[in-house]
Amino acid sequence: MEYKQVLRGYYDTEKKVKAIDLLTDQPYFIEDRPDMKQRIERAINFKQLLAVYQRGTRNGFKYIEQNEFNQPTEQKVIKQTTTMDKPDNFIISDLKWKYLVRCINKGKNLMFVGPAGTGKTQVVFEAAKTLDKPIFYFNLGSTQDVRSAIIGNTYFKDGTYFEESAFITAIKTPNTVVLLDEISRANPEAWNILMPILDARIRKIRLDEKENSPTINVADGVSFISTANIGFEYTAARMLDRALVDRFSVIEMDILDKEQEMKLLAMKYPELDPKVNEAFCDISFRIRMECERNDSKLSSVLSTRTLIEAAEMAIDGFAIDEIAELIIYPQYSDDGGTDSERIYIRQLVQKYIQKGNKENLFTDNDFRTLENYDI
Repeated sequence: MEYKQVLRGYYDTEKKVKAIDLLTDQPYFIEDRPDMKQRIERAINFKQLLAVYQRGTRNGFKYIEQNEFNQPTEQKVIKQTTTMDKPDNFIISDLKWKYLVRCINKGKNLMFVGPAGTGKTQVVFEAAKTLDKPIFYFNLGSTQDVRSAIIGNTYFKDGTYFEESAFITAIKTPNTVVLLDEISRANPEAWNILMPILDARIRKIRLDEKENSPTINVADGVSFISTANIGFEYTAARMLDRALVDRFSVIEMDILDKEQEMKLLAMKYPELDPKVNEAFCDISFRIRMECERNDSKLSSVLSTRTLIEAAEMAIDGFAIDEIAELIIYPQYSDDGGTDSERIYIRQLVQKYIQKGNKENLFTDNDFRTLENYDI
């Protein structure tokens, strides 16, 4: 029998009934179809699939066992990994966007590395949204009790009760994106737990805390995407275990140039004064150029995240000098007096501050005459 759809049902994190069409590997929307929701829920409870076929001028429905369904090769729709539908509020190269989409579509593991604030986390959310796939977010850098966060908790009340974690729920949800944010800041115990889950040949985890220690298999189509900050300036980040990294394809996040940063701010905030836009992006460009020198006076660049916040503050009525005082200067140390990073940044930023004539601007001599450099 030729089927129009073969639906696999599941419960999402809010316990809502959802379904995937196995013929196209696409979500099957049942929100406004109570009859279909009821059929899907029955299939879930009996661990069956719901097959839809043409019966005259109407659809017929048949419940089939999981092992009875062999997906015909000619009916399988292969998703094209093109650059179409790339978000217009985010800047990433066509090639890297295409690769990200391909990894998610094929349920593969991918790690984004790069400086903080370059949009590693945001681009994963954008991709999941574009592909209409559910996404589960886990910040591994803030995980304290690793086993509870990844596996679950055991409670003792009228006997022993084990509650699975949100992570276990995520890996049991077909065709979903699991975002492992800040994996370079995770406790090594978390890495050890994740090893078999991320291994393409294993893709399972044993719940030792639960009665009978059941094994949970990663559902079909689950893609693990992680982000990591790598570099000497990230003091809380750990050197990643090589065996862990080998379980991912690793891709560097784009670092935007001045023109791209200006384009990004203009896209996000069309009402931003173009002169203010260029001022911020030029400050960022000059800081980046200084950081690339062998004898650089600065230890870190200005992140794209900071630029976006600065643009929003400018729209809210803050002047460039006020914005710099609040969110730019504090990022740079004032150790070293007149040779400090903060003094260097102040001297750079003052060139873009419009305060009447140049006599109102600080000069290098003014900084040197200050007795207290904590400014």
